[in-house]
Amino acid sequence: MTRTRLFVIAGVMLVAAVVCLVLGVMQISADQDVESYISGHYQQYGSDPNAVRYVCSGAPSNVADDIEDFQDSEARASDDNSEYLRYDDSIVVVGPDGDRPCTVRVEDINGGYSHGSYIFLGPGFHPGSPDSSSGGSSGGPGGVK
Repeated sequence: MTRTRLFVIAGVMLVAAVVCLVLGVMQISADQDVESYISGHYQQYGSDPNAVRYVCSGAPSNVADDIEDFQDSEARASDDNSEYLRYDDSIVVVGPDGDRPCTVRVEDINGGYSHGSYIFLGPGFHPGSPDSSSGGSSGGPGGVK
């Protein structure tokens, strides 16, 4: 083999190694869900059967932006000083809690507590309702029409 051919083979192997590294890093970050991200970036200060609470610093809207930089939410709304992020299996509430000016509350939608409690935020926040729902009810047993 010539020296040029060895350099070409080494170059192809280097490109393949970089591609494999990038794909591996992308897979690792894709495996992490929003709850894992929050637990890895914020300090937990409390929990109950319905939710886990974390301390954050800064404005709640900025913290919500940081969380959405990791993973876009399916829906987002604000109410007073709190930001609400709707994910596939959880609702994340970023806002004040008692004497804490910034907290992150992660509530499991499948836990049973949140069903319907965020309907005031509009479509996308009622667990089980599609984002395209009218948000109202027909009053009958069939629900939204």
